[in-house]
Amino acid sequence: MLAETLAILRSPLERAPLELTTEVAPAGEIRQFLTNLRHGLKFPIRDGIPIFIEAHEITGLNRKFRGIYDGWAPFYDLLSRVGLYILGVSEKRLRREFVETLEIKPGDRVLATSVGTGADLPLIPADADYYGLDLSTGMLNVCRKKLPKLDLPVKLFLGQAEHLPFSDQAFDVVYQMGGINFFSDQGKAIREMVRVAKNGAKIVIMDETEKVARALERVPGISAWFNHAQRPIIPPLALIPEGMEQVESSELYNGLAWRLSFRKPL
Repeated sequence: MLAETLAILRSPLERAPLELTTEVAPAGEIRQFLTNLRHGLKFPIRDGIPIFIEAHEITGLNRKFRGIYDGWAPFYDLLSRVGLYILGVSEKRLRREFVETLEIKPGDRVLATSVGTGADLPLIPADADYYGLDLSTGMLNVCRKKLPKLDLPVKLFLGQAEHLPFSDQAFDVVYQMGGINFFSDQGKAIREMVRVAKNGAKIVIMDETEKVARALERVPGISAWFNHAQRPIIPPLALIPEGMEQVESSELYNGLAWRLSFRKPL
């Protein structure tokens, strides 16, 4: 793990600094952890991914949808393409246009708070310093297998967007592409995005609308996300903290997606 990465990592709840430690298991296997002895904290690193939350610690909607994403992770990219095709939208175009709104500059440190299978990664500028967090082990495993083909330094983390494992003002760009409709606490996740963003950083959030949910709730596979009762799918504009600048809310692709963007004040 690079020193500059370790420097911005924090425990999700205490926000305590962490150090990299190594242990040798009885069978001789070398294991790595992120630890803070003062707080008695110890987070394992598995397959190169720091684990900031275990399955039994996840509750609410997060627990429900982690299970869905884990189960469908091997097929998620196909489901996404099929679902958008049914709706008459090109996934490649949608993701390209979304990444363009991020306004990533050379050398920017970028955080995706739900990196998923890494479908955005081929579109991210190669000179960005990219961090991807997700709650689903299955989605992160799919993403991890794609990394050798990409000319992009990517660091992956398992954790919750409501409790980001990073220091204050660590990122030049923060974004959430899909998934926030299903978060246990959308407001807390947005406040966390603001916390870890640098002053002047751009934050962009996008997800599907209620129109999509109703169109896809009966499609096999895709219906897993939409065929049960939950809160209305609306842009969480009211949850953006006061004082943010350049706040914009819009509907895209004939009302199939909503997008919020704003800047943290300098």
